[in-house]
Amino acid sequence: ETRLARIALGARQTRLAIPFQEVTSHLVYLPPQGGKEGADRRVAELRERGVTNFFIMQGDSPLRWAVSLGVFKTEAGARTLAAELAKQGVQGVRILPRGPQTNRFAYRFRDIDAPTRTRIVEAGRGFPAAVLHVCK
Repeated sequence: ETRLARIALGARQTRLAIPFQEVTSHLVYLPPQGGKEGADRRVAELRERGVTNFFIMQGDSPLRWAVSLGVFKTEAGARTLAAELAKQGVQGVRILPRGPQTNRFAYRFRDIDAPTRTRIVEAGRGFPAAVLHVCK
């Protein structure tokens, strides 16, 4: 932003915040069904099928009363567990990518001449995620 401010684009520049999640792990879980009673029922079903590694999720979140079956760094690890559970007859297993929610920013420039475009490109150098393209 400091680099762009030096170009003094004023109203010709718009900044857009774009929600972004950096995936750092993958949760294998059974979604909540019917509150605590539903979670207890699912746990009993898991035990009947020989599954012993699980955790009933608590707290104030949409996953309250979901049954966590494992957290993996890679999606492949999560898929492997989901496949093993399916072989054991466990149904309804889901995989949820997890990680910090942040914003990335996109800038839109209007009515830009060639020298100003060059200055914008220079301002973006050193930012590996910076991509410049012409909007149509």
